[in-house]
Amino acid sequence: MTKKGQIVEIPASSPIYSTELPIFHSKKEELIWKSLKKEYSLFNGFLVGEHHGTQDFKLGQRKGINVGGKKAPLYVIAIDELDNRIFVGAGEDHAGLFSDCFHYSNNQIEWVSEKNNLEILLQNGISVEIESSAFEDRFDAKLYIFDNDFFLEFEKPISITIQNYLIEVFYQDSLIIKIQ
Repeated sequence: MTKKGQIVEIPASSPIYSTELPIFHSKKEELIWKSLKKEYSLFNGFLVGEHHGTQDFKLGQRKGINVGGKKAPLYVIAIDELDNRIFVGAGEDHAGLFSDCFHYSNNQIEWVSEKNNLEILLQNGISVEIESSAFEDRFDAKLYIFDNDFFLEFEKPISITIQNYLIEVFYQDSLIIKIQ
């Protein structure tokens, strides 16, 4: 039996979205900071409902939240499995639905092509195209690798729903990496 959890709405005007950029001493520091997931709490928003298990939700999901009476539809912007909370934001343009940098660990990466000739380029970043079944079009991004940390940085924020799907990374029109 699953334990009931809380659904917390985070307003688009929350101060959590207006943090000032610190000074970075390296590109790696900047990417780590930009890719950090927001740490929402009950105190960042307000309680709007209950759910029957975090396993039923995905980032960006709109249907099945079962909270009515809102001017704009609610979307899942974060899932806290530890505290059994779902965080939602109102409207398809809510800041919590977008990010311009994502971090992946080595165990999420499958190299499709030989990485030896790319290794030196990757610390400075290489321009790549990203393809995912979540979207119709490809997105331009920069791929960085530092040790076992992989980063995809986008020129403008894209939907966090991309994290729910397989991502294929193309360099010079050749598939080089799959990210799960």
